[in-house]
Amino acid sequence: MKDFNSTLYEALLVAFGKVLAKYNVFAQGYILKDVGEEIISYLNNHGFEFKEQGTLDDLETLTNLFVKNGFAECLEIESADIGKNYIWRNLYGIAAYKELFDVADNPFLSCPLNLCLYYLADKHHKTMRLYSKSFDMENKVAQSQYDIVEKEDSQENAFESLVLENVKLYELARIREEQYHHQSITDALTGISNRRHILEEGAKAFVRAQRYNLQLSLLMIDIDLFKNINDTYGHSTGDRAICKLTSICSQLVREMDLIGRLGGEEFVIILPDTPLDGAINLAERLRQTIESEQIQTEDHTYFTMTISIGIANYNDSLNNFENMLSQADNALYKAKQMGRNRVVVADRL
Repeated sequence: MKDFNSTLYEALLVAFGKVLAKYNVFAQGYILKDVGEEIISYLNNHGFEFKEQGTLDDLETLTNLFVKNGFAECLEIESADIGKNYIWRNLYGIAAYKELFDVADNPFLSCPLNLCLYYLADKHHKTMRLYSKSFDMENKVAQSQYDIVEKEDSQENAFESLVLENVKLYELARIREEQYHHQSITDALTGISNRRHILEEGAKAFVRAQRYNLQLSLLMIDIDLFKNINDTYGHSTGDRAICKLTSICSQLVREMDLIGRLGGEEFVIILPDTPLDGAINLAERLRQTIESEQIQTEDHTYFTMTISIGIANYNDSLNNFENMLSQADNALYKAKQMGRNRVVVADRL
């Protein structure tokens, strides 16, 4: 099961997408209800069930569900002259929340919980009336003042000033979706594919090679004695070494090749349409380039590092990408056993 915040963000995007397909413009009353309903439905279908009791207490129950699952560190509710003050500390996505609030100029559209509460309140012919909204970005606090009031029959059509053209929200949702997708497949330190993505793409490449009888090669790379680098120069220098390796790999591979970080100091390069000889040539170039590279430490001294590489090439005896990865891993292990700083081919063990 995914974590709550990731599921919630996906729910918001899916809800916007569905509602965008229905409306040419955004009248606040309709979109708040529809998006709120879609979000609750999405959460229910992804392991975060919210059981409605059919009373206004559902608003408090849903709010507690959000807080319990990490939507915020805590929520404090204080009495106010009108309504109540709601103080959120370490609210999830507070920067994105404020940005969406600034763009949409709409406090309800910018918060997924508000959308859900608006939908629930509407079931009882009530609405949320907001009096103030503020963000303290330095202390990570968001504060709002609102109450739940009776809804007037004319209220559905009283939002002309808050009607938003769909192109504005569609573009914002598209940008957010692209950002989220990029984050979900990218290694945060290096900017290359993360483990999940490289394994998914490797499986696809393997199926293509198998189906169309294409060449496919795989490099598994490990920085030699990486623990010594961290212990001697510090973890920030270790991160710099990892990024240097990533940069050199990116410079030497083709656009069609895919580099991924399996974890720690271990990397994979998928080489579509590449015979074994081509993979060996690339591996040797990488090994020699890394060996000659000077890496700067925090105290402005320099050191060098080496890498070991295991190579696997597609053949009919392999059943799936995991088998191919295992062969490359065995070859890498052999390179380590043989003294490191070398290239070993699985078929030649």
